[in-house]
Amino acid sequence: MTRHLFGLQGLSLLVILAWLLPNALATYIPPDEIGVRRSLFGGIEEADFGQGRWLDVPMVHSWYRLPRTLHYLELEGGEDLDVRTRDGNLIHVDVAVVYSIKPGMAHTICREGMALSYPKRVRSAVEGFLLKHLASMGNRDITDPRVRMQIARDAIGPLNKQLAQYHVEVTQGGVVIRAIVFDGPYEDRLQAKQFFAVQGELDVAEQRRSEGKQATDTVQKGIDKVVAIERESWNERIELARRATETEIAKVEAEALEYDRRIRAEADAENERLEAEGERAELEAAALGKRLESEALTTKAGRIYAAIQAVRAFELGTIELNSLDPDFLQRFGSMDAWRRFFGGD
Repeated sequence: MTRHLFGLQGLSLLVILAWLLPNALATYIPPDEIGVRRSLFGGIEEADFGQGRWLDVPMVHSWYRLPRTLHYLELEGGEDLDVRTRDGNLIHVDVAVVYSIKPGMAHTICREGMALSYPKRVRSAVEGFLLKHLASMGNRDITDPRVRMQIARDAIGPLNKQLAQYHVEVTQGGVVIRAIVFDGPYEDRLQAKQFFAVQGELDVAEQRRSEGKQATDTVQKGIDKVVAIERESWNERIELARRATETEIAKVEAEALEYDRRIRAEADAENERLEAEGERAELEAAALGKRLESEALTTKAGRIYAAIQAVRAFELGTIELNSLDPDFLQRFGSMDAWRRFFGGD
């Protein structure tokens, strides 16, 4: 039991040591730094260490940490960079210089003992170089932005040659002349001169604007005249077209009225003709009916029909009989007598 307990304690100790030793025997270098390791026995190692964890034995190793990012050196006129130009004028120059440590040269900086002092040495070298380089400028160069930018670009190559001894280099476009101010009274005269120059440009621009406005007004008047002529011409065309349209409308209305009258007259005549033909047909039909009726009545069946109608319409009034007449009943009271009376047979 005791042996088993000692085994667990030993295992736990090994786990703790396995977790603590890597952290205790390593140094972490962040991504924005360059690590330089120094050994108690071998001195500064010939390597730059990037991001990650690196072996660090206590009492044996020590570390230098240099910035991997860009360095910004700002030189302001009146404090750092006052330059006397070739024209003898004193100018205060505001310059920014951007540089960085050359890749793989951080350990060299540390070996040469510049781990802490190289920024001051770079600043001193840059000031000395720019005092000479910018002194070659004249007054016209200073006032021309394109010339100033070219002078800044031309400074990069020679400046890197001087900074090579400190194992740093200026980046592309890393010299920027941000401002140049002349000293005292000359600055006032220069500002006044520039003011008058700008005022002259403004006067010229105002004169050109006035001339342009006058030319524009002349063109506008010409355009208005052409527009008025065209408008009048179109009004005449529209009036002529309106009159022609009204004439055509009147002509069409007259033709329509004449057509209406003619069609109505023809229709009335046709109606009268048809009515006359209808009346004639009715008369002919009536005459034909009379004729057919007469013809029908002349037949034996017709005579019977006429006799039936006569019997239906016959009304016998008061009859006085003569009893002295022996032939009365024979002539009037027999069926043959009545048949002969109504039928005619």
